[in-house]
This record gives sequence, structure tokens and C-alpha cells, in this order.
Amino acid sequence: MKYYDYEWDLEPNRILLDEELNVDKLGWKAGDYFKVANVDGRAMLVKVDPLEKFLRDGVDNEKA
Repeated sequence: MKYYDYEWDLEPNRILLDEELNVDKLGWKAGDYFKVANVDGRAMLVKVDPLEKFLRDGVDNEKA
């Protein structure tokens, strides 16, 4: 689905979504994690499964 007339504020450290965008309908909630992926030359935000995030953080902490 394509959305038009949404206002987004893009900065290097954040993306502020339009206040009319209801992320609850998408199943998003505070604390969700997303990663940037490149698919056919297009940037895409992909939601990270909480278990994957937990496991990756554990591996990263062991390396430190």
C-alpha cells in the first residue's frame, strides 16, 4: 500500500513519522527494533524479531 501526503522528518540519527500514521495498525510498539536493508537498490526498514535482537546483543556483548 502506498501512502501520500504524509510528513516525515529525516535526520541522520532518527526518522520522525507523521502524527497521522497509526503504527498500532502495523503491530509496532515502543521498544521495537528495525534494521536497514538494501533490496534491489532501495533502502528498507525491516522489523527485527525480539529474540533475534536479544541473541545478537548477547553475541556483541561477548566480543566487547
